[in-house]
Amino acid sequence: MSPFAHFPARRRLLPLLLGLSAAASAAAPITPSGPTSLSGTVKQLSEDTDTGFVPVPWQGGAGQVEARVASSAGTSRVIVSAPLGAGGQFSLKLPAVLDASLLPPAGQSPLPAAWAAPHPAAKCTGTVGSSEPGARVVQLALSVQARTSGVVMPVLSSGHYDEAQATGHSRTQHGLVYYADRPVRFSGTQVCQWTQSGYLNKMTLVASVQLAQGWNRLTMDTTALSTQSGVDTTFRLTSGALPTNDWTLMPDAELP
Repeated sequence: MSPFAHFPARRRLLPLLLGLSAAASAAAPITPSGPTSLSGTVKQLSEDTDTGFVPVPWQGGAGQVEARVASSAGTSRVIVSAPLGAGGQFSLKLPAVLDASLLPPAGQSPLPAAWAAPHPAAKCTGTVGSSEPGARVVQLALSVQARTSGVVMPVLSSGHYDEAQATGHSRTQHGLVYYADRPVRFSGTQVCQWTQSGYLNKMTLVASVQLAQGWNRLTMDTTALSTQSGVDTTFRLTSGALPTNDWTLMPDAELP
C-alpha cells in the first residue's frame, strides 16, 4: 500500500503525483548545499474526521528512527538511524553524500512516473520539464521502530463537508525530503480531465521546485473540491521547507 492510500477520496490520486517529484522547478535559486540533519517529534494519528486528521501525542515509547532512500529502483537498506525518545523527539544526521549505488539511473524519477496518465481516458494538456535530464534523485523514507512502529511523514490535513450542498473541501500538506546528485530545476503545469461513472475528474499538477545538490525539503500541497458532479484536485509541489516538524505515524503505510 502506498503511504498515501488511506487519505480521503482524493488520496488515491497522490501516488500518481509523486512521479512529479522528479519533474518540478523554481525561479529563485536556493542554497547550493542542502540540510544534513532532520529533527522533530513523532506523533500519532487520530481517527479520520470531516475536519481532517489530527496528530496526537506519541504513545509508542522509546526506540529508533530509521532512514532509507527510495526510487524507481526500490527501497534501500537503512542508511542511518537515531534514537527516538519516549516522548517522540528525535534528531537524525544525514550523510552529506550518498553512495552512487543508492541512486537510480539518470533520468529516472524517485517513484514511478505514472501520474502523466491518471486514467486511460484522461486528456492532458501542459508538461513538466527538467533543467538537467541527467540528474539522479531519491526520496528519503523515515520509519520508527518502537512499541508502535511504522512509516512517519510530516502531514497537515484539514477539511469540511457540507451535507446540505453535498460538497466537500479538503487540504493536505505533506513533507518530502529528496537527495539530488546535482542542482536541478523542475517546473510546469499539467491539467488532466476524464469522466468515470458519470463523474468529471479534473487533476491539476503545478510544480515549482529547485533542488540543490544534496538534501532538499519539499511540500506537496493538495486541495480537493468534491461536488455531486465530480472532483477537482490540485497538487502544488514547492521546495524550501516542510509543512511541519511533527512526523506523524501513518498506521497502514508501507515504505515507498
